[in-house]
Amino acid sequence: MKKFQLIICYGLALTLFGCASTEKAEPVSAARLKAAVSEVSGLLKEADIVQADLLSYDEYVKGSKNLAKAQQGLSGNYESDYIQEKTALGREQFEQALKNSEARTPNAFRILEARHSALDAGLKDSKDLAYELAEVDEDLRDETDDFARTLEPKEFSEFQKKYFALEVEAVQFRKLDAIKGAIQKGISQDAEDLAPETLRAAQLDVNEAENLIAQSPRDPSVHENSVTWATESSVLLTDVMDVILNAPGTPEDIALKIVKQNRELAKLSENVGSLEQNLKSTQSSLMEKEGVLEQQNQELESTRSNLQETESALLLQNQELEKSSMQIRFQKAMDQAVQEFPDDEAAAYQQGSKLIFRLKKMNFATGSATIPTASKSMLNKVNDIIRFVGAEIVAVEGHTDSVGADELNKNLSTKRAISVADYLASLAGGYKIGYVGYGETRPIASNETKEGRAINRRVDLVVTAKK
Repeated sequence: MKKFQLIICYGLALTLFGCASTEKAEPVSAARLKAAVSEVSGLLKEADIVQADLLSYDEYVKGSKNLAKAQQGLSGNYESDYIQEKTALGREQFEQALKNSEARTPNAFRILEARHSALDAGLKDSKDLAYELAEVDEDLRDETDDFARTLEPKEFSEFQKKYFALEVEAVQFRKLDAIKGAIQKGISQDAEDLAPETLRAAQLDVNEAENLIAQSPRDPSVHENSVTWATESSVLLTDVMDVILNAPGTPEDIALKIVKQNRELAKLSENVGSLEQNLKSTQSSLMEKEGVLEQQNQELESTRSNLQETESALLLQNQELEKSSMQIRFQKAMDQAVQEFPDDEAAAYQQGSKLIFRLKKMNFATGSATIPTASKSMLNKVNDIIRFVGAEIVAVEGHTDSVGADELNKNLSTKRAISVADYLASLAGGYKIGYVGYGETRPIASNETKEGRAINRRVDLVVTAKK
């Protein structure tokens, strides 16, 4: 019956189109065609929100196909009649899908909540999970005769379990897929033979993370630590395999010691500038001269007893040590930032294991949190240095002078910190960003003078580097 009605409607549409075409129609502008296709795209978004892909599957699929054809027609400069036809069909099908969804929602309301949670978990980011979702959806439509009736309690429980299982898998995929990829890469590099203990630890950690996610996929506090441990284990596996592959024959325990020593070197902060210079001057003779490590400063001497145990391995992989000396590049980046950053724009200094950027010339308009265009190039340059440092977290701190009410200053400093944080985030530097506004509570100069107040109006970036 539905197919018969559709044929009649389509026939009427063609008839009307034929009647209308007896007079020469004015060509439709590209702008109007684009606007019409955009409206149908909006209907697709509405259909996704109400889960019309489940509630009105046929109409949703047909509408999506016609929309895709219309969009292809726009990009390919097809005839306007073709684009209009596909756009009209897409609009009609999405509108019908929305109408069907509205009528069927009461019979599917509770199960839609379970399905929505699975979708929010990022289920469609995985092709395999999206396919599993489609199968469960099809079973649900069959079971309810396209939602002509509500589910019985037992049926509801079964489908709820299926959607919850998909939600669990989606969270596991989102948080552990990269980790599993690193482990699988290690296996493909023969880690089972070359680094079995490190591989086993990584596999145990990722299994534990999977189990904790399965217990409580919606509460990160339950599983976040285990995900972090699994991440660290997979990174350790990658680092150990890099050492072994760059120096074939290196035993796993020796490779672990080398990785540990490289990480310890990354923690050296005091006088690392001179250490880097000494290391650079001696790297060319490191392969020939025993005892060259004696030329390093006091920080490197504290690790000498451990390095002597692996001296023979280090002699075979000087190139690997050069690549993995992250701590040297880290200190070099900080030294360059302190020495080269123009004082009239910003100051940079090291505080323990953190790098502080004091932005002096943000030049916000009075009472405004909008970043001036002229200041964005400075932020771009700061971002380049931060990325080179290997930042893990950047805390944006906003400060004002004492002019104005305390609460207004705190709010303004917070908004300015947010603006800088948002701009840094748009540069996709690969680090986490936080923000806080201190208002006038942390002056670094006297607020009694114009110059002092200018100094106090600042934005500080506190950079924590990856360990």
